[in-house]
Amino acid sequence: MASEKLFKGGVEIQNGAFILRVTKDRLQVVVTPKDARGGGAQLDHDLLKKELAENGVVGGVLPAPEAAGGGSFSVAKGIPPVPGENAKVKMHVKPAIPGPQKTDPDKDQVDYRELGTIVNVAKDRLLLEKVAPSQGKAGQDVFGVGIPSKPGKDSKLKYGKGVTLSSDESKIFAALDGKFVMSEGKPTVLGEHSITGDVDMKVGNIVFGGSNLTISGEVLPGFSVKCRGDIKIGQGVNNSYVMAGGFLTVLGGVVGEEAKLRAKGDITVDFVENGPKLETAGYLRVNDVLLQAQASVGRDVIATQGNGTIIGGKIISAGSVHVKELGCDAEVATEVCVGLVPSLQMKKQKIEEDLGLWSDRLNEVIKNISALEKIKKELAGKFPEEKSTLLAKCRAFMPKAMDKVNLLTEESQALELELEQMVNEQVYVYGHLFPGVVVKIGSLVRTITLEEEQSIIYFDKTSHQILVRKMTREERDAMPS
Repeated sequence: MASEKLFKGGVEIQNGAFILRVTKDRLQVVVTPKDARGGGAQLDHDLLKKELAENGVVGGVLPAPEAAGGGSFSVAKGIPPVPGENAKVKMHVKPAIPGPQKTDPDKDQVDYRELGTIVNVAKDRLLLEKVAPSQGKAGQDVFGVGIPSKPGKDSKLKYGKGVTLSSDESKIFAALDGKFVMSEGKPTVLGEHSITGDVDMKVGNIVFGGSNLTISGEVLPGFSVKCRGDIKIGQGVNNSYVMAGGFLTVLGGVVGEEAKLRAKGDITVDFVENGPKLETAGYLRVNDVLLQAQASVGRDVIATQGNGTIIGGKIISAGSVHVKELGCDAEVATEVCVGLVPSLQMKKQKIEEDLGLWSDRLNEVIKNISALEKIKKELAGKFPEEKSTLLAKCRAFMPKAMDKVNLLTEESQALELELEQMVNEQVYVYGHLFPGVVVKIGSLVRTITLEEEQSIIYFDKTSHQILVRKMTREERDAMPS
Protein backbone atom coordinates (compact mmCIF):
# COMPACT_ATOMS: atom_id res chain seq x y z
CA MET A 1 0.00 0.00 0.00
CA ALA A 2 1.28 3.49 -0.84
CA SER A 3 2.55 5.55 2.09
CA GLU A 4 0.21 8.26 3.36
CA LYS A 5 3.16 10.66 3.26
CA LEU A 6 3.07 10.51 -0.54
CA PHE A 7 -0.33 12.25 -0.52
CA LYS A 8 0.29 14.75 2.29
CA GLY A 9 3.69 16.25 2.83
CA GLY A 10 5.46 13.96 0.40
CA VAL A 11 8.67 11.99 0.88
CA GLU A 12 12.22 13.17 0.38
CA ILE A 13 14.25 11.77 -2.51
CA GLN A 14 17.59 12.44 -4.17
CA ASN A 15 19.34 12.73 -0.75
CA GLY A 16 16.76 15.20 0.52
CA ALA A 17 17.07 17.61 -2.43
CA PHE A 18 13.53 16.94 -3.74
CA ILE A 19 10.06 16.11 -2.41
CA LEU A 20 7.99 13.37 -4.14
CA ARG A 21 4.19 13.78 -3.93
CA VAL A 22 1.21 11.91 -5.44
CA THR A 23 -1.95 13.85 -6.26
CA LYS A 24 -5.08 12.97 -4.37
CA ASP A 25 -6.64 11.33 -7.42
CA ARG A 26 -3.52 9.08 -7.67
CA LEU A 27 -3.11 10.03 -11.33
CA GLN A 28 0.04 12.15 -11.15
CA VAL A 29 3.43 12.11 -9.38
CA VAL A 30 5.08 15.50 -8.87
CA VAL A 31 8.68 16.18 -7.85
CA THR A 32 9.41 19.58 -6.24
CA PRO A 33 12.84 20.96 -5.12
CA LYS A 34 13.00 21.01 -1.33
CA ASP A 35 14.56 24.45 -1.46
CA ALA A 36 11.82 26.71 -2.80
CA ARG A 37 14.46 28.77 -4.56
CA GLY A 38 15.59 25.72 -6.58
CA GLY A 39 19.11 25.57 -5.03
CA GLY A 40 20.52 24.46 -8.34
CA ALA A 41 19.85 20.78 -7.56
CA GLN A 42 19.63 18.49 -10.58
CA LEU A 43 17.44 15.38 -10.82
CA ASP A 44 19.31 12.13 -11.22
CA HIS A 45 17.05 10.31 -13.67
CA ASP A 46 18.42 6.84 -12.99
CA LEU A 47 18.08 7.33 -9.26
CA LEU A 48 14.60 8.78 -9.75
CA LYS A 49 13.35 5.59 -11.45
CA LYS A 50 14.67 3.50 -8.55
CA GLU A 51 13.07 5.80 -5.97
CA LEU A 52 9.73 5.79 -7.78
CA ALA A 53 9.72 1.98 -7.75
CA GLU A 54 10.62 1.95 -4.06
CA ASN A 55 7.56 4.13 -3.38
CA GLY A 56 5.27 1.87 -5.41
CA VAL A 57 5.00 4.11 -8.48
CA VAL A 58 4.97 1.61 -11.34
CA GLY A 59 2.40 3.01 -13.76
CA GLY A 60 2.70 5.85 -16.22
CA VAL A 61 6.30 6.71 -15.48
CA LEU A 62 7.33 9.37 -18.02
CA PRO A 63 10.46 8.82 -20.10
CA ALA A 64 11.60 12.29 -19.03
CA PRO A 65 10.24 14.70 -16.37
CA GLU A 66 7.87 17.37 -17.63
CA ALA A 67 7.81 20.88 -16.21
CA ALA A 68 4.68 21.38 -14.08
CA GLY A 69 5.15 25.03 -13.11
CA GLY A 70 6.63 26.61 -9.99
CA GLY A 71 9.85 24.64 -10.40
CA SER A 72 7.99 21.31 -10.07
CA PHE A 73 8.18 18.37 -12.45
CA SER A 74 5.63 15.74 -13.36
CA VAL A 75 7.37 12.39 -13.45
CA ALA A 76 4.48 9.93 -13.75
CA LYS A 77 0.92 10.12 -15.01
CA GLY A 78 -1.84 7.56 -14.63
CA ILE A 79 -4.60 6.89 -17.14
CA PRO A 80 -7.87 8.51 -16.08
CA PRO A 81 -11.05 6.44 -16.62
CA VAL A 82 -13.33 7.52 -19.46
CA PRO A 83 -16.94 7.65 -18.26
CA GLY A 84 -19.57 5.96 -20.39
CA GLU A 85 -21.85 8.05 -22.56
CA ASN A 86 -25.48 8.34 -21.54
CA ALA A 87 -28.15 6.87 -23.79
CA LYS A 88 -28.95 9.28 -26.61
CA VAL A 89 -31.42 9.61 -29.43
CA LYS A 90 -30.46 9.23 -33.08
CA MET A 91 -32.91 10.99 -35.41
CA HIS A 92 -33.64 9.25 -38.71
CA VAL A 93 -36.08 11.98 -39.77
CA LYS A 94 -35.63 15.62 -38.85
CA PRO A 95 -38.98 16.78 -37.45
CA ALA A 96 -40.80 20.00 -38.12
CA ILE A 97 -40.83 22.50 -35.31
CA PRO A 98 -44.42 23.60 -34.68
CA GLY A 99 -45.16 27.26 -34.13
CA PRO A 100 -47.84 28.75 -31.85
CA GLN A 101 -50.57 26.27 -31.20
CA LYS A 102 -54.07 26.12 -29.82
CA THR A 103 -55.73 23.08 -28.40
CA ASP A 104 -59.39 22.35 -28.99
CA PRO A 105 -60.52 20.48 -25.85
CA ASP A 106 -63.64 19.21 -27.62
CA LYS A 107 -61.67 17.52 -30.40
CA ASP A 108 -58.48 16.74 -28.47
CA GLN A 109 -56.64 18.12 -31.48
CA VAL A 110 -53.65 20.42 -31.70
CA ASP A 111 -53.92 23.21 -34.27
CA TYR A 112 -50.43 23.86 -35.66
CA ARG A 113 -50.05 27.02 -37.72
CA GLU A 114 -47.38 26.17 -40.23
CA LEU A 115 -44.28 28.35 -39.98
CA GLY A 116 -41.92 26.05 -41.87
CA THR A 117 -41.86 22.97 -44.02
CA ILE A 118 -44.21 20.10 -43.28
CA VAL A 119 -42.20 16.95 -42.71
CA ASN A 120 -44.31 14.14 -44.21
CA VAL A 121 -43.72 10.55 -43.16
CA ALA A 122 -45.33 7.32 -44.29
CA LYS A 123 -46.74 4.72 -41.96
CA ASP A 124 -44.07 2.39 -40.49
CA ARG A 125 -41.26 4.88 -41.26
CA LEU A 126 -38.44 4.68 -38.69
CA LEU A 127 -38.35 8.10 -37.02
CA LEU A 128 -35.72 7.74 -34.33
CA GLU A 129 -33.92 5.21 -32.20
CA LYS A 130 -32.17 5.07 -28.87
CA VAL A 131 -28.41 4.52 -28.83
CA ALA A 132 -27.67 2.40 -25.75
CA PRO A 133 -25.40 3.86 -23.03
CA SER A 134 -21.75 2.81 -23.13
CA GLN A 135 -19.75 1.30 -20.24
CA GLY A 136 -16.83 3.67 -20.62
CA LYS A 137 -13.15 2.76 -20.37
CA ALA A 138 -11.32 1.81 -17.16
CA GLY A 139 -8.22 3.77 -16.14
CA GLN A 140 -5.10 3.00 -14.09
CA ASP A 141 -3.42 5.02 -11.31
CA VAL A 142 0.32 5.57 -10.90
CA PHE A 143 0.51 2.53 -8.60
CA GLY A 144 -0.74 0.23 -11.38
CA VAL A 145 -4.16 -0.17 -9.80
CA GLY A 146 -7.15 -0.14 -12.14
CA ILE A 147 -9.76 2.60 -11.84
CA PRO A 148 -13.23 1.51 -12.89
CA SER A 149 -15.17 3.74 -15.27
CA LYS A 150 -18.62 5.12 -14.54
CA PRO A 151 -21.16 3.64 -16.99
CA GLY A 152 -23.51 5.96 -18.87
CA LYS A 153 -27.09 6.34 -17.71
CA ASP A 154 -29.90 4.65 -19.55
CA SER A 155 -33.21 6.37 -20.29
CA LYS A 156 -36.59 5.54 -21.76
CA LEU A 157 -37.85 6.95 -25.03
CA LYS A 158 -40.74 9.35 -24.63
CA TYR A 159 -43.30 9.55 -27.40
CA GLY A 160 -46.61 11.15 -28.26
CA LYS A 161 -49.52 10.28 -30.52
CA GLY A 162 -49.39 8.64 -33.92
CA VAL A 163 -46.25 6.59 -33.31
CA THR A 164 -45.39 3.07 -32.14
CA LEU A 165 -42.56 1.81 -29.95
CA SER A 166 -40.61 -1.30 -30.97
CA SER A 167 -40.79 -4.38 -28.76
CA ASP A 168 -37.29 -3.74 -27.40
CA GLU A 169 -38.28 -0.11 -26.72
CA SER A 170 -35.35 1.20 -28.73
CA LYS A 171 -37.07 2.48 -31.91
CA ILE A 172 -40.04 4.68 -32.70
CA PHE A 173 -42.00 4.27 -35.95
CA ALA A 174 -44.81 6.28 -37.56
CA ALA A 175 -48.16 4.62 -36.90
CA LEU A 176 -49.89 6.50 -39.72
CA ASP A 177 -49.29 8.71 -42.73
CA GLY A 178 -48.92 12.29 -41.62
CA LYS A 179 -46.55 15.03 -40.46
CA PHE A 180 -43.73 14.43 -37.98
CA VAL A 181 -43.31 17.00 -35.22
CA MET A 182 -41.79 17.18 -31.75
CA SER A 183 -44.70 18.05 -29.49
CA GLU A 184 -43.65 18.91 -25.94
CA GLY A 185 -40.39 17.14 -26.64
CA LYS A 186 -42.12 13.95 -27.76
CA PRO A 187 -42.06 12.53 -31.30
CA THR A 188 -45.57 12.77 -32.72
CA VAL A 189 -47.17 12.02 -36.07
CA LEU A 190 -50.34 13.94 -36.84
CA GLY A 191 -52.78 12.84 -39.51
CA GLU A 192 -54.42 16.26 -39.51
CA HIS A 193 -52.97 19.65 -40.37
CA SER A 194 -54.62 23.05 -40.00
CA ILE A 195 -53.64 26.37 -41.50
CA THR A 196 -55.09 29.46 -39.87
CA GLY A 197 -55.50 32.12 -42.52
CA ASP A 198 -54.60 32.13 -46.20
CA VAL A 199 -52.12 30.07 -48.18
CA ASP A 200 -49.80 32.90 -49.13
CA MET A 201 -46.12 33.87 -49.06
CA LYS A 202 -45.96 33.33 -45.30
CA VAL A 203 -47.06 29.72 -45.70
CA GLY A 204 -45.93 28.75 -49.19
CA ASN A 205 -47.03 25.71 -51.15
CA ILE A 206 -48.48 22.92 -49.06
CA VAL A 207 -47.76 19.21 -49.46
CA PHE A 208 -49.32 17.12 -46.69
CA GLY A 209 -49.25 13.33 -46.50
CA GLY A 210 -51.90 12.97 -43.78
CA SER A 211 -55.61 12.23 -43.84
CA ASN A 212 -57.08 15.70 -43.34
CA LEU A 213 -55.98 19.21 -44.27
CA THR A 214 -57.98 22.26 -43.21
CA ILE A 215 -57.34 25.80 -44.46
CA SER A 216 -59.44 28.49 -42.78
CA GLY A 217 -58.71 31.15 -45.39
CA GLU A 218 -58.19 31.32 -49.15
CA VAL A 219 -55.63 29.72 -51.45
CA LEU A 220 -54.16 32.75 -53.22
CA PRO A 221 -53.05 32.94 -56.87
CA GLY A 222 -50.01 30.94 -57.89
CA PHE A 223 -49.91 28.62 -54.88
CA SER A 224 -50.55 24.89 -54.77
CA VAL A 225 -52.04 22.66 -52.10
CA LYS A 226 -51.73 18.88 -52.14
CA CYS A 227 -52.92 16.35 -49.59
CA ARG A 228 -53.00 12.55 -49.57
CA GLY A 229 -56.37 12.67 -47.80
CA ASP A 230 -59.28 15.15 -47.56
CA ILE A 231 -58.99 18.93 -47.97
CA LYS A 232 -61.38 21.58 -46.68
CA ILE A 233 -60.84 25.21 -47.69
CA GLY A 234 -62.80 27.89 -45.87
CA GLN A 235 -62.69 30.91 -48.17
CA GLY A 236 -62.16 29.84 -51.73
CA VAL A 237 -59.52 29.13 -54.38
CA ASN A 238 -58.23 31.92 -56.59
CA ASN A 239 -56.19 30.92 -59.67
CA SER A 240 -54.37 28.20 -57.74
CA TYR A 241 -53.95 24.42 -57.84
CA VAL A 242 -55.51 22.08 -55.27
CA MET A 243 -55.22 18.28 -55.35
CA ALA A 244 -56.77 15.86 -52.86
CA GLY A 245 -56.33 12.12 -52.57
CA GLY A 246 -59.72 12.02 -50.84
CA PHE A 247 -62.65 14.47 -50.69
CA LEU A 248 -62.24 18.15 -51.55
CA THR A 249 -64.55 20.81 -50.14
CA VAL A 250 -64.26 24.49 -51.04
CA LEU A 251 -66.42 26.99 -49.20
CA GLY A 252 -66.55 30.22 -51.17
CA GLY A 253 -65.65 30.58 -54.80
CA VAL A 254 -63.31 28.83 -57.20
CA VAL A 255 -62.34 31.53 -59.68
CA GLY A 256 -59.98 32.11 -62.58
CA GLU A 257 -58.78 30.23 -65.64
CA GLU A 258 -55.62 29.16 -63.75
CA ALA A 259 -57.63 27.55 -60.95
CA LYS A 260 -57.66 23.77 -60.98
CA LEU A 261 -59.20 21.28 -58.56
CA ARG A 262 -58.42 17.56 -58.67
CA ALA A 263 -59.68 14.86 -56.31
CA LYS A 264 -60.05 11.11 -56.14
CA GLY A 265 -63.11 11.57 -53.95
CA ASP A 266 -66.06 13.94 -54.29
CA ILE A 267 -65.58 17.65 -54.95
CA THR A 268 -67.99 20.04 -53.24
CA VAL A 269 -67.90 23.74 -54.15
CA ASP A 270 -70.08 26.76 -53.40
CA PHE A 271 -69.65 28.49 -56.74
CA VAL A 272 -67.27 28.34 -59.70
CA GLU A 273 -66.69 31.08 -62.26
CA ASN A 274 -64.39 32.35 -65.01
CA GLY A 275 -63.00 29.11 -66.39
CA PRO A 276 -61.59 26.90 -63.60
CA LYS A 277 -60.94 23.22 -64.30
CA LEU A 278 -62.37 20.53 -62.04
CA GLU A 279 -61.51 16.83 -62.14
CA THR A 280 -62.91 14.20 -59.81
CA ALA A 281 -63.30 10.44 -59.84
CA GLY A 282 -66.37 10.87 -57.61
CA TYR A 283 -69.35 13.24 -57.48
CA LEU A 284 -69.26 16.97 -58.20
CA ARG A 285 -71.60 18.81 -55.81
CA VAL A 286 -72.34 22.48 -56.48
CA ASN A 287 -73.97 24.49 -53.69
CA ASP A 288 -74.88 27.46 -55.89
CA VAL A 289 -73.52 28.26 -59.37
CA LEU A 290 -71.21 26.66 -61.93
CA LEU A 291 -70.29 29.41 -64.39
CA GLN A 292 -67.95 28.83 -67.35
CA ALA A 293 -66.28 25.81 -65.75
CA GLN A 294 -64.50 22.87 -67.38
CA ALA A 295 -65.39 19.75 -65.38
CA SER A 296 -64.54 16.08 -65.79
CA VAL A 297 -66.58 13.99 -63.34
CA GLY A 298 -66.37 10.27 -62.61
CA ARG A 299 -69.89 9.99 -61.22
CA ASP A 300 -72.89 12.37 -61.07
CA VAL A 301 -72.95 16.16 -61.14
CA ILE A 302 -75.39 17.47 -58.52
CA ALA A 303 -76.24 21.18 -58.60
CA THR A 304 -79.53 21.34 -56.74
CA GLN A 305 -78.66 23.58 -53.77
CA GLY A 306 -78.96 27.38 -53.72
CA ASN A 307 -79.48 28.68 -57.25
CA GLY A 308 -78.40 25.28 -58.59
CA THR A 309 -77.29 26.78 -61.88
CA ILE A 310 -74.89 25.62 -64.62
CA ILE A 311 -74.10 28.24 -67.25
CA GLY A 312 -71.40 28.03 -69.92
CA GLY A 313 -68.32 25.84 -70.02
CA LYS A 314 -68.20 22.12 -70.63
CA ILE A 315 -69.28 19.40 -68.21
CA ILE A 316 -68.23 15.82 -68.92
CA SER A 317 -69.82 13.33 -66.53
CA ALA A 318 -69.58 9.55 -66.48
CA GLY A 319 -72.87 9.61 -64.58
CA SER A 320 -75.94 11.82 -64.84
CA VAL A 321 -76.35 15.56 -64.28
CA HIS A 322 -78.90 16.91 -61.79
CA VAL A 323 -79.44 20.69 -61.98
CA LYS A 324 -82.09 23.30 -61.22
CA GLU A 325 -81.24 25.75 -64.00
CA LEU A 326 -79.27 24.72 -67.12
CA GLY A 327 -78.13 27.51 -69.46
CA CYS A 328 -79.53 31.06 -69.44
CA ASP A 329 -81.67 33.54 -71.42
CA ALA A 330 -78.58 34.87 -73.21
CA GLU A 331 -78.05 31.40 -74.68
CA VAL A 332 -74.45 31.21 -73.46
CA ALA A 333 -72.78 28.15 -74.99
CA THR A 334 -73.22 25.41 -72.41
CA GLU A 335 -72.12 21.85 -73.19
CA VAL A 336 -73.11 18.86 -71.06
CA CYS A 337 -71.86 15.34 -71.82
CA VAL A 338 -73.24 12.43 -69.78
CA GLY A 339 -72.39 8.76 -69.82
CA LEU A 340 -68.91 9.67 -70.96
CA VAL A 341 -65.78 8.45 -69.17
CA PRO A 342 -62.76 10.32 -70.53
CA SER A 343 -60.44 7.40 -69.84
CA LEU A 344 -62.71 5.03 -71.81
CA GLN A 345 -62.90 7.49 -74.69
CA MET A 346 -59.11 7.73 -74.78
CA LYS A 347 -58.87 3.95 -74.64
CA LYS A 348 -61.40 3.66 -77.49
CA GLN A 349 -59.44 6.14 -79.59
CA LYS A 350 -56.18 4.29 -78.95
CA ILE A 351 -57.72 0.91 -79.87
CA GLU A 352 -59.17 2.36 -83.08
CA GLU A 353 -55.80 3.85 -84.04
CA ASP A 354 -53.98 0.58 -83.34
CA LEU A 355 -56.62 -1.45 -85.15
CA GLY A 356 -56.28 0.76 -88.24
CA LEU A 357 -52.50 0.48 -88.14
CA TRP A 358 -52.43 -3.31 -87.80
CA SER A 359 -55.17 -3.77 -90.40
CA ASP A 360 -53.07 -1.78 -92.88
CA ARG A 361 -50.02 -3.89 -92.03
CA LEU A 362 -51.99 -7.11 -92.51
CA ASN A 363 -53.37 -5.96 -95.87
CA GLU A 364 -49.89 -4.93 -97.00
CA VAL A 365 -48.30 -8.25 -96.06
CA ILE A 366 -51.11 -10.19 -97.81
CA LYS A 367 -50.51 -8.13 -100.98
CA ASN A 368 -46.76 -8.77 -100.75
CA ILE A 369 -47.25 -12.52 -100.32
CA SER A 370 -49.62 -12.67 -103.31
CA ALA A 371 -47.22 -10.69 -105.51
CA LEU A 372 -44.15 -12.71 -104.48
CA GLU A 373 -45.91 -16.04 -105.00
CA LYS A 374 -46.98 -14.90 -108.50
CA ILE A 375 -43.36 -13.98 -109.35
CA LYS A 376 -42.13 -17.29 -107.96
CA LYS A 377 -44.60 -19.20 -110.12
CA GLU A 378 -43.61 -17.27 -113.24
CA LEU A 379 -39.85 -17.74 -112.68
CA ALA A 380 -40.19 -21.38 -111.72
CA GLY A 381 -36.80 -22.49 -110.35
CA LYS A 382 -35.09 -19.11 -110.98
CA PHE A 383 -36.70 -17.28 -107.99
CA PRO A 384 -34.04 -14.89 -106.51
CA GLU A 385 -32.78 -15.74 -103.04
CA GLU A 386 -33.51 -12.27 -101.60
CA LYS A 387 -37.15 -12.51 -102.74
CA SER A 388 -37.38 -16.00 -101.28
CA THR A 389 -36.14 -14.63 -97.93
CA LEU A 390 -38.68 -11.77 -98.10
CA LEU A 391 -41.51 -14.22 -98.85
CA ALA A 392 -40.54 -16.33 -95.81
CA LYS A 393 -40.56 -13.24 -93.56
CA CYS A 394 -43.98 -12.17 -94.87
CA ARG A 395 -45.44 -15.64 -94.26
CA ALA A 396 -44.02 -15.66 -90.70
CA PHE A 397 -45.37 -12.15 -89.95
CA MET A 398 -48.90 -12.71 -91.32
CA PRO A 399 -50.28 -14.92 -88.48
CA LYS A 400 -48.89 -12.47 -85.89
CA ALA A 401 -50.63 -9.58 -87.64
CA MET A 402 -53.87 -11.56 -87.88
CA ASP A 403 -53.77 -12.38 -84.16
CA LYS A 404 -53.18 -8.70 -83.32
CA VAL A 405 -56.07 -7.54 -85.53
CA ASN A 406 -58.39 -10.16 -83.99
CA LEU A 407 -57.40 -9.15 -80.45
CA LEU A 408 -57.92 -5.43 -81.09
CA THR A 409 -61.26 -6.15 -82.78
CA GLU A 410 -62.43 -8.10 -79.71
CA GLU A 411 -61.28 -5.27 -77.40
CA SER A 412 -63.08 -2.71 -79.55
CA GLN A 413 -66.33 -4.69 -79.50
CA ALA A 414 -66.16 -5.18 -75.74
CA LEU A 415 -65.55 -1.48 -75.22
CA GLU A 416 -68.46 -0.59 -77.50
CA LEU A 417 -70.75 -2.74 -75.36
CA GLU A 418 -69.47 -0.99 -72.23
CA LEU A 419 -70.04 2.44 -73.78
CA GLU A 420 -73.52 1.46 -74.96
CA GLN A 421 -74.51 0.74 -71.37
CA MET A 422 -73.60 4.32 -70.45
CA VAL A 423 -76.26 5.86 -72.69
CA ASN A 424 -78.67 5.19 -69.82
CA GLU A 425 -77.30 8.31 -68.06
CA GLN A 426 -79.57 11.39 -68.27
CA VAL A 427 -79.73 15.13 -67.64
CA TYR A 428 -82.31 16.07 -65.00
CA VAL A 429 -83.39 19.73 -65.05
CA TYR A 430 -85.66 20.55 -62.09
CA GLY A 431 -86.22 24.19 -63.11
CA HIS A 432 -85.54 25.85 -66.47
CA LEU A 433 -83.74 24.36 -69.46
CA PHE A 434 -82.69 27.15 -71.80
CA PRO A 435 -82.07 27.13 -75.58
CA GLY A 436 -78.44 26.93 -76.66
CA VAL A 437 -77.54 24.08 -74.33
CA VAL A 438 -75.69 21.29 -76.15
CA VAL A 439 -76.21 17.81 -74.74
CA LYS A 440 -74.14 14.77 -75.67
CA ILE A 441 -75.13 11.23 -74.70
CA GLY A 442 -72.87 8.51 -76.01
CA SER A 443 -71.97 9.40 -79.60
CA LEU A 444 -75.09 11.54 -80.21
CA VAL A 445 -75.44 15.32 -79.87
CA ARG A 446 -78.50 17.56 -79.50
CA THR A 447 -78.77 21.33 -79.25
CA ILE A 448 -81.75 22.52 -77.21
CA THR A 449 -83.82 25.03 -79.22
CA LEU A 450 -86.84 25.55 -76.96
CA GLU A 451 -87.11 26.53 -73.33
CA GLU A 452 -88.32 23.67 -71.16
CA GLU A 453 -89.29 23.26 -67.51
CA GLN A 454 -88.85 20.31 -65.18
CA SER A 455 -87.58 18.05 -67.92
CA ILE A 456 -85.30 15.10 -68.53
CA ILE A 457 -82.93 14.79 -71.49
CA TYR A 458 -82.33 11.15 -72.37
CA PHE A 459 -81.26 8.73 -75.09
CA ASP A 460 -84.19 6.91 -76.71
CA LYS A 461 -83.01 3.48 -77.83
CA THR A 462 -85.99 2.93 -80.12
CA SER A 463 -85.50 6.03 -82.25
CA HIS A 464 -81.78 6.22 -81.48
CA GLN A 465 -82.18 9.92 -80.68
CA ILE A 466 -81.69 12.28 -77.77
CA LEU A 467 -85.15 13.35 -76.58
CA VAL A 468 -86.61 15.69 -73.96
CA ARG A 469 -89.59 14.76 -71.79
CA LYS A 470 -91.41 16.15 -68.78
CA MET A 471 -90.49 14.92 -65.34
CA THR A 472 -92.93 12.89 -63.34
CA ARG A 473 -93.90 14.02 -59.85
CA GLU A 474 -91.97 11.11 -58.42
CA GLU A 475 -88.85 12.17 -60.31
CA ARG A 476 -89.21 15.76 -59.04
CA ASP A 477 -89.62 14.53 -55.49
CA ALA A 478 -86.53 12.35 -55.85
CA MET A 479 -84.29 15.36 -56.61
CA PRO A 480 -80.93 14.67 -54.91
CA SER A 481 -79.61 17.20 -52.42
